[in-house]
Amino acid sequence: MQTLLDLDQLRTFLLIAETGSFTKTADSVFRTQSAISMQIRRLEERIGKPLFTRDGRALQLTPHGEKLLTYARRMLELNHETIVSFRTNKVQANIRLGLPDLYLEHMIEDALQPIFRDYPAVETILQCEPTDALIEHIRRGSLDLALIVQPAGQKRTEVLNSSRFVWVTSAENSPHEQAILPLAMNRANCSWRQLLTDALNTIQREYRIILSTTSTRSTAMAVRAGNAITILPENMVESGMRILTEEDGFPKLPSCCLTLIRAQGIHAPAIDLIAASIKASFRKTIRISK
Repeated sequence: MQTLLDLDQLRTFLLIAETGSFTKTADSVFRTQSAISMQIRRLEERIGKPLFTRDGRALQLTPHGEKLLTYARRMLELNHETIVSFRTNKVQANIRLGLPDLYLEHMIEDALQPIFRDYPAVETILQCEPTDALIEHIRRGSLDLALIVQPAGQKRTEVLNSSRFVWVTSAENSPHEQAILPLAMNRANCSWRQLLTDALNTIQREYRIILSTTSTRSTAMAVRAGNAITILPENMVESGMRILTEEDGFPKLPSCCLTLIRAQGIHAPAIDLIAASIKASFRKTIRISK
């Protein structure tokens, strides 16, 4: 009798191959490590070959595991494609999504990929603005979803990941050593701007604003070029930047949260699909590329 492979076991096998850890895989799917180990044991029994080996503390795929990896991906992709083919045309909508522009690349290349691929009748309308403007759009109902960064402790709906605000300067130049600090920041009434200026006023450090913009990407460019310093969530720090600490004379800043919020009273299957895709993409740690 032909042996049939279990898709759940293959999915677990892929997760372990990607994370390199039974423990991390168990945490990500909210199961016990023993349950994950049992799934792999049963998969190895079906294959008839060992799939993982340990090199010291590191978990490695065996040659048989490497071979299975290719088949497992193809099988799970085909399973997904089969299911989607029966539901793709049922979801049609124009969804308005707002976010800070530093997250734009991750959003397009990662978070929204399943939507682009599986739901061609869904149009995602992206709007890049600072957090405070995005919150106001959500309140007015002019956006359906928004990705925002808030100081920890503020009212929020769903936290995707946590970080902390940090001072950043150029990795090659030293604008932070100037007697009067040159700053690049968001426009007036932005909570990030208020946090930055309040911190400098607390230590009585003089500053001048050389760039005021609604684009966080623009402030990052000014920092990398060595023209200014600013504050960013730590997981938004790019190559070409250096984090300034208390040893450099800059006060410690509060923690912050990346949060997904949605407009009240607006319900649509496409909103749920995009929200789920965004949440899944941020389960892994992201770094913003230059």
